[in-house]
Amino acid sequence: MSVTNVLNTAGAGAAAGAGVGGPLGAGIGGAIGLLGGFLGEYENAQNEKERRKIIERAAAELNESYDNTKNLLEQYYKNNESVGQASDVLAYRDLVRGYDPNEFVYGEDKNGDGVIDEFEFDYDKSVDDFYAPNRQNIIDKTADAVQARAAGAGIGRGTGAANQIATAVADKNEELYRDALNAFNQDRGFAYNLWNAKIQQGQNRLNQLKGATDTQMSLYGNLAQDYQNWQEQQMQNQLDLENQKSQNKLQLTLAGL
Repeated sequence: MSVTNVLNTAGAGAAAGAGVGGPLGAGIGGAIGLLGGFLGEYENAQNEKERRKIIERAAAELNESYDNTKNLLEQYYKNNESVGQASDVLAYRDLVRGYDPNEFVYGEDKNGDGVIDEFEFDYDKSVDDFYAPNRQNIIDKTADAVQARAAGAGIGRGTGAANQIATAVADKNEELYRDALNAFNQDRGFAYNLWNAKIQQGQNRLNQLKGATDTQMSLYGNLAQDYQNWQEQQMQNQLDLENQKSQNKLQLTLAGL
């Protein structure tokens, strides 16, 4: 490669450097393209000795520019830290590792398998618990009343009276059962509402805790991502600078310096 081609190639460095990511991309490109400023001098040189001096001066200034740009790059990242820090990455990692969905289910591990099952409504009463305590006395009085009416009507203790008594007792039993069933349903419904309110209250607290945990994970995730992006950008800037330094060195070598 001729010296003129070397200078032309290096002169395009400033434009290429503008595409480098990070805050100092244009500065890196400026260091790369410094040789282009010597192109006019080189073309107007009277002899090979002058041209040689121009190339040597270009190489020296390129090295100085590289050192300055590298120092600026290091100083920039030293004075401008990312919002996220390494500690945020570790905190996010620990949060993810410790996340257990079962912690946000209001229930119990019934089978010992680590899976949380929802609580089941437990109600141990039956309709029999709600019969009138003097149920038998009511039935006996009902039978006696029918017997008395039958006797007053001249029916006595015959089949007709027995049928009337049996019907009255059955009707009274059905009435007492309906009353007991209504009381049972009301009591069970009241107990269920209390139980369900407690369950909902517990689940609501866990939902709030889950929301706070998810928010915390999201915030730490953003900080961790910011730190990672910052580190990648810093590394990319350094790699770009070193890569272009190597390219310029190769170009100067090909030019015969």
